[in-house]
Amino acid sequence: MKKNNRKKSPNRLKCQISGEERMSNKTYLANKGEKFGITGNVWASFYINKASYKALVLEVEAGGLDFAANIFKVDKERVIKWLRYNGRGKFVKVGVTPPGHVQEEAAIAA
Repeated sequence: MKKNNRKKSPNRLKCQISGEERMSNKTYLANKGEKFGITGNVWASFYINKASYKALVLEVEAGGLDFAANIFKVDKERVIKWLRYNGRGKFVKVGVTPPGHVQEEAAIAA
């Protein structure tokens, strides 16, 4: 009988919204962190996958940052960091709550 003494890799990325995990490598994490002026571990702590990112962008566009933070049960600063660290440098138009009123023309560098 073969023993399984292998440790789980520390280079696994876990989506902060859906909880899905995927493998990565140390170089990828280091490069992502360096791009934003933080460590790879800090960047990994704000990782969200593509499907979750798209859902987050829709919520922010529809109701604003506070609305999205309320839906995902996190603070506004975490939502901003999710957008910034996972968004490929795109701008996200921020809506105001409720969506039927005049929309604010604010953008966040994601």
